[in-house]
Amino acid sequence: MAAKIVDKFGSTRIDLDQIKDELIGREIIESQIDQKSWDRIYTEMYLRIGQALAAGQSVIHDTGNFTVYERSLVSKIASKLNIPFTTIYVDTSTEVAYKRLVSNRLTKSRFNISDKSFYDAVTEMEIPGPSEHTVIYNPNDNLDSWLSKNFK
Repeated sequence: MAAKIVDKFGSTRIDLDQIKDELIGREIIESQIDQKSWDRIYTEMYLRIGQALAAGQSVIHDTGNFTVYERSLVSKIASKLNIPFTTIYVDTSTEVAYKRLVSNRLTKSRFNISDKSFYDAVTEMEIPGPSEHTVIYNPNDNLDSWLSKNFK
């Protein structure tokens, strides 16, 4: 979805996994990343979001953002710059998400996480509400039609 939005609207994609790969490498496994490294990765991610928005770019923050607090950190950056924001909630079942995780372990197209981290994220997930300027995407929807309906 993020790639499609970038192509359709010329947005800048800021991806946590990509930043992690740049700063500490692609081959490191999740359990080897200490808190100091995660702090460095997240700091860089938020810095890039702010810089891109300040430069007038539309930004796709391509990360889980499972909690209201995590999403508020990004919305605060946009609010400080008087830029409207939208939260896209991809309404995917746990079963489908887990199948994608298993598939990713074979393709290695994204950063791998442990089963424990996956289920921790499922437990932690707070579905965004209207105050977060949320639009909901169901993976059964036609993406092009959904984008045309929800974004100009």
